[in-house]
Amino acid sequence: MKKEAFLNRGLASLMHLFSLLLTFILPILVYLVSRNKNKYFADHAKEGMNLHFTFFPVFLLLTFISKKWSAVSILSFTLIILETILILIAAIYTLNGKKFSYPVIRYFKVNH
Repeated sequence: MKKEAFLNRGLASLMHLFSLLLTFILPILVYLVSRNKNKYFADHAKEGMNLHFTFFPVFLLLTFISKKWSAVSILSFTLIILETILILIAAIYTLNGKKFSYPVIRYFKVNH
């Protein structure tokens, strides 16, 4: 497997990091722009979509439930912390040119 150029690794790493703020919107946009042009970016965007499409519905459900039971809000906070840690790990792995797959549901197949 050929090692990707540092610029591409850096941009893919930034995509993972900025998805902390833009959730699934950024990976979707990156995928739509790169799917026919750059397989590397498309695969990283699919990883991001897999992460956010797994965590976001769970977070919404926990937030809704926490309106009735405030103790559940701790789970929402824990989920955000876990997601942040996974994204940071993915960004570091990507920048170093290593393969990283989020431990989530595979909605989109990634061919690293």
